[in-house]
This record gives sequence, C-alpha cells and structure tokens, in this order.
Amino acid sequence: MHTRIVLIGVILLTYFVVTARAQSSKYDIPKREKTVKVMVLGVFHFNNPNADYAKFAGIDVLTPQRQKEIESVVDQLARFEPTKIALERPVREADSLRARYQRYRRGNYTLTRNEIHQLGFRLGNKMNHPELFPIDYLQGMRMDSLMMYARVHNETFFTEFNALVQKVVAVFDKMQSEETIGFNLRFMNEPGNVLRVHEPYAEMTTVGGDGNYVGASVVSDWYERNLHIFANIARIAKPGDRVLVIIGQGHAPILRELIHAHPTMELVEPLEYLK
Repeated sequence: MHTRIVLIGVILLTYFVVTARAQSSKYDIPKREKTVKVMVLGVFHFNNPNADYAKFAGIDVLTPQRQKEIESVVDQLARFEPTKIALERPVREADSLRARYQRYRRGNYTLTRNEIHQLGFRLGNKMNHPELFPIDYLQGMRMDSLMMYARVHNETFFTEFNALVQKVVAVFDKMQSEETIGFNLRFMNEPGNVLRVHEPYAEMTTVGGDGNYVGASVVSDWYERNLHIFANIARIAKPGDRVLVIIGQGHAPILRELIHAHPTMELVEPLEYLK
C-alpha cells in the first residue's frame, strides 16, 4: 500500500512539472547564443597613482620577487587564452598605447609599474597579440561636493564612510605588503569581495534630502563612466572572442552585471584561472 502511494505521488509530481513546463513554454522569451566570453580581472593599481578617494601606501612591483609574482599571474591568465586584451586606458589614447606596445614587442620599451604594462603588455606579447585595446572613459565624480554636504547635513555618513575607508586602506596596505600579487588578485576577485566594494556606492545614494540628490548624482557619475566602458568593451567583442578586461577592482561590479545581462556575452570568473 505504501509503495503504491509513493508511486502515485511520483506520477502526480511528474505530471504537474511537465504540465507547468508546457504552459510556461508558450511564453518563453527567445534566447540568443552566447558567442563571446568576457573575463573581468579586478586589480589594484600597480603604480599607485592615488587618484581615488582612498589613498594606499602601495608596493614596488619592480623588485625581483614582485616581478616573479607578476610572471606567475601572467602565466595563469594565459590559460584563459584571450583573443583580445582590454585595458584601463582612454580610447583616445589608442595610438600611443599601440606605439608603446609595438616598441615593447621589439624590445625597445621598458615596462613601467603600471598594471597595463606589467600584466597587459606581458600577456599580450606572450599570446602574440598584434594589438591591445583601450576601453576606459574618463568621467569625473563630484566626491568633494558629496563629502562637503555630508559633513554639514549627514555627519553619521561622513564619519562612518571615512572610518570605513581608513579600515579598508589598512587591510589592503597590509595584504599588499605581506602577500603575493597573485594572492591579492584572488582576494579582490572573489565574488563576495567584488560585491562589498560596491556597497559604499549604494550607501552614497542615501545622502541628500528635500529634493537634493547629491549622493545619487555622484553615483550616477560612476555608473555613467562604467556604462561607457562597457560600451567600449562591447564594440571590440566579436563572435568567438575571449576578452580579458584588466581594470581597477571598483569597476568590476557594474561591468560584471552588464556582461552577465548581455544576450551574447558569457561572464567568466577569473578565480578559475588565478590558481
């Protein structure tokens, strides 16, 4: 008796699942084929320009030990077999980027500390790529106006935000000095850490009031820049491409979301290759 009840239950469950699928299939939205693989490698700035709100101590990536670590990372990224490498350099600088890269390939250019050179140029040359692709779009952020407003009208945000920045800087400074570059990149590209770097922007949007959207305006600047960057990535991505984007970690959350949502792009996790 018990066996028959179980069997009837299985039959009914199968019926409902098949029926539900049949009904929903009438309204399925056609899907396009994923023809491009895109990997976003979030990095810290090797040359440490300190152009962002958070100021880091940085490390010297030109020491023999750091150079070995970089070579190891390049070897790992080569396993992705990218067909195109996109770099955080303004599109308008395409000619100068191309000229420096060609000089490097001929042995006439000494790499600077910049990750564009240390990772991008090295990997491009290793993969025998004829060119590299600048995809950055410069867009100012009105952080000063946000913090000036918060200091007067939202002291809690002002205090907590600056305390968070100091904590993050302390953690990253310690990690960069004590761990390998590969370790740092693995940490920065863990999905949970990618999401956490986006949290302050969500909180910024709350600053303002009574028709004043100073926080949302700052965050819209950030989104505008990243939307343009994504557009530049999409323009170079052709069917069959495997695109590696080397860019500051802060850009990763928005770019990953857009790539994941794009009908013909497949998001590839960098942790699969940073081993």
